[in-house]
Amino acid sequence: MSMHMLLTNIIILVIMCFVLYCLLFKFRDAKFSFLNLFRHKKRTISTTIAIMLGGVSIFLYGGFIDYSFWILKEQTIRTNIGHVQIYNPEYFETSNKSRSLIADYASLKKEILSDHTLSADISTISGQLEFSGVVSQYENETSSFFSGLGVEPLPSLKLGSFDKIISGSDLSRVKTNEVTLGEGLAGTLNANYGDWLDIMTVNTHGGQGALSLKLRGIFSSGIKDYDDVAMKMPLATAQKLMGTDGVSKVLILLKKDNTDLFINNLRHFIDEHHLPLVVKSWKDSSIFYQQVESLLSGIYFFIKLIVALVVIFMISNAMTMNIIERTREITTLRAIGLQPLHVSRLFLLEGIFIGTLGAIGSLVIGFILAGIINLHGIAMPPSPGQTQGYTAFIKINNVELIWLTFVLPVLTSSLASILPALRASRLNISDAFKFS
Repeated sequence: MSMHMLLTNIIILVIMCFVLYCLLFKFRDAKFSFLNLFRHKKRTISTTIAIMLGGVSIFLYGGFIDYSFWILKEQTIRTNIGHVQIYNPEYFETSNKSRSLIADYASLKKEILSDHTLSADISTISGQLEFSGVVSQYENETSSFFSGLGVEPLPSLKLGSFDKIISGSDLSRVKTNEVTLGEGLAGTLNANYGDWLDIMTVNTHGGQGALSLKLRGIFSSGIKDYDDVAMKMPLATAQKLMGTDGVSKVLILLKKDNTDLFINNLRHFIDEHHLPLVVKSWKDSSIFYQQVESLLSGIYFFIKLIVALVVIFMISNAMTMNIIERTREITTLRAIGLQPLHVSRLFLLEGIFIGTLGAIGSLVIGFILAGIINLHGIAMPPSPGQTQGYTAFIKINNVELIWLTFVLPVLTSSLASILPALRASRLNISDAFKFS
């Protein structure tokens, strides 16, 4: 829990204790403060509506962002990244990926799966071999640079589950001499299902590797830059082409999202076996996700700030008007012996009650509108750098969002009531009786 969230919860706890104390020991004050809300119905209704508009905005936009983060996270994880990746430390220090391979991948995979602490959380583990070269389609007299990826066919069904097959099929049931291409690369080569492609690359020993492979299928990941150069082939074929038994990285897809705990266990396993490997989470490996998260979180913070300011000014204005209109009443109460602290308590309770009404209304209306929107979803255009749009929905099962939608109106209303409440308690009795 972040520091500002902890501070907010502490303040809300203090407010709740104050209200509970008043209900138990100062019930008459609480009753009068609540009934005072209905003395000026139009003002109370307009203030409550303003609070609810802000609360509903926070709830709907927060739910939209939660869904956007979730779908982007799943797309990131299942586009050949996984929840956790294992690398050779030199992978990040050189651009020549063939010099930073994890040797003897088969043995490493067997050791990881034999560890019961790790294997209990693993849904899929797969090695991938990265390489690049030139691919040609001589019948059409076309050629292009490609960025190749050797994958294990069956695990790739999960780790590449967001890839859309445009023609042909995936690699799950292929012979070793078949490949799939990204939509853009296939268009550049003018290649179709069943065509033969000639591939040339520089292997891990510095020599030339060449193969003729049959096009099994064409896919689209939705990321144009990737689809323009992407080629996938079975890991065994890629290892044969590159002359190695190693892989560039090992991807792990987990059964449930307990990435941090699993990474700690995996690092402990690596230290115990003295393996020269490093571990990274999916978020560390996805700069795009981090950038989108920062952007949307900044916008969300700005919306919350605006709502908080609007609520504060609305409540302050309403409470100030109440004080002006009830100056003689306040003065009379003071004259018969009511203490300044007692007066402050009455107005502070009014602010808390109106904030609570607004918060409850925000949640009720927010859930209703979210349910209506989720019947059909929101058609979204493609994100920057992508070619496919998606249908967005409003997530309503986020406890933190529900709590925030309730807390923010109550908190801002309470804070906005403090100054008017103090002002009411400090009215000069003799001068106030002359007030007209």
